[in-house]
Amino acid sequence: MGWSKSLTGFARQVEQDISARQREMVLFALQQLIQHSPVDTGAYRGSHLVTIDSTDESSVPEPDKSGDRVRRDAEQVIAAAEGKPFKAVTIQSNIAYGESIEDGHSQQAPQGVYALATNNTRERYGG
Repeated sequence: MGWSKSLTGFARQVEQDISARQREMVLFALQQLIQHSPVDTGAYRGSHLVTIDSTDESSVPEPDKSGDRVRRDAEQVIAAAEGKPFKAVTIQSNIAYGESIEDGHSQQAPQGVYALATNNTRERYGG
């Protein structure tokens, strides 16, 4: 008695499924960050970065009041890593006052942003 599918094909399908689920989770978490970011000039909302298997300590992107550019940039980074399962994805902000916002020093985000996005993502996906 043999397998109905090759193990190689099965492994590829599992890798694709894991990558798709990871993409969904990352984009959900990013959307939570965008949604809960305080907005004045859009500098903080525009500061969120997604990287794969690294961090970016040098970049603070342009302001983005809508969050559309942040999402597009993230989708491009994720697409570039397509076919690479089990990658470490980092979502970060390098803006100088990001820690103050996270500590509740914004009337628009008294509970922080990253903590709230993390909790919402955990609630949705478990963990």
